[in-house]
Amino acid sequence: MVVLVTNDDGYKTEGLHILYKAAKKVFGSEVMVVSPDKLQSSSGMSFTFHKPLRVDKINYRDMPCYTVSGTPADCVFMSIYHLFKNKVSMVLSGVNEGMNAGLETVYSSGTISAAMFAAISEIPSIAFSKNLSPDMTQAEIDKNMRDSYESIVKILKNLKIKGFPKNIDMINVNLPLKINTKTKIKLVKTDKRVFDDLVIKKKDPNGKDYYWLYGTLRKDLDKNADLYNLFDGKITVTPIKLSTTEETHLKDLSRIFE
Repeated sequence: MVVLVTNDDGYKTEGLHILYKAAKKVFGSEVMVVSPDKLQSSSGMSFTFHKPLRVDKINYRDMPCYTVSGTPADCVFMSIYHLFKNKVSMVLSGVNEGMNAGLETVYSSGTISAAMFAAISEIPSIAFSKNLSPDMTQAEIDKNMRDSYESIVKILKNLKIKGFPKNIDMINVNLPLKINTKTKIKLVKTDKRVFDDLVIKKKDPNGKDYYWLYGTLRKDLDKNADLYNLFDGKITVTPIKLSTTEETHLKDLSRIFE
């Protein structure tokens, strides 16, 4: 069986390399990497159906890897249904350069969507993301990722020993900015809103309007949810169930369509 490691930032990132190393330490020789050949951040669960995909087998920094000319969801699709057909037993996605906490980022993230497609395919999956500061250099980001290694190993060891929890489709893990072996793990729900959203309007050199989608981080965060606890320096672990339809929802809707 194969433990698949993927991401949305591309195969050259330190986050992918750290997750691969952690998975190798815990699961051994059955770990395989399939990653986009370039940055695919915020691609969501987008699939490439309108053009062919290219797959190359490479070795990058002593990490054997298949690169795919598509999205993170494409990487998981290719892995499950072609590269390792009927052999993928778990999917690990990340470590993403930046947090994926709150519903706004969860549903747009390529990192989360790779794990989510695995869950749809009934394969246990975990998404790992790292909260970072926007003024960090790439060298600082890489060191911050390396500092997260032991915490990732601890999480994977727990899952290997105790088994993936039943009735949960996937797990979303966010690692705080400052982290060490004593950093606490907090089990939390997903916050709804991350940003106070806005559109910035500007003019190009020809006088024509153009727009940036933007948002400032909300301050009124739910203390029982992921964002507040992540910013409070904790590793947040959130269970995600794909089907959100409950019996009560169907009854409420039936009043409209009776």
